[in-house]
Amino acid sequence: MGISKEQIYEMTKESISIEQVMSKHRTHAHIAVVMKRNKVLAVASNSIGSRSRGCGYAERTIHAERAVLKKIGDVRQLQGAILFVIRISRGLKEIVNSEPCHACKCHLEKCMKEYGLRNVYYSA
Repeated sequence: MGISKEQIYEMTKESISIEQVMSKHRTHAHIAVVMKRNKVLAVASNSIGSRSRGCGYAERTIHAERAVLKKIGDVRQLQGAILFVIRISRGLKEIVNSEPCHACKCHLEKCMKEYGLRNVYYSA
């Protein structure tokens, strides 16, 4: 893949305020970007959910992967798309290692298998 995590970070900054995202998190933030043909389709970050924000339970984390897929809405847009997930440390605002939880991993595998999501990349 010919795109670096720094390029993803720069594209993300155009679509979402990194400072605003970081102000909501104590230690780090995950930001997910869905791209297709080098165009950003959607950007979302992890957040604390509530019933009114679609999580189902108060004080539950909505992971960035799920949030960005929900933001896209129409799963047909995932055909041929790529998902990038980066983790930004709060203190230095550096890109650090990110890994999917079991639930997100299973959900993304389903998106790849059933909806044509081409690949998923996590920051290392």
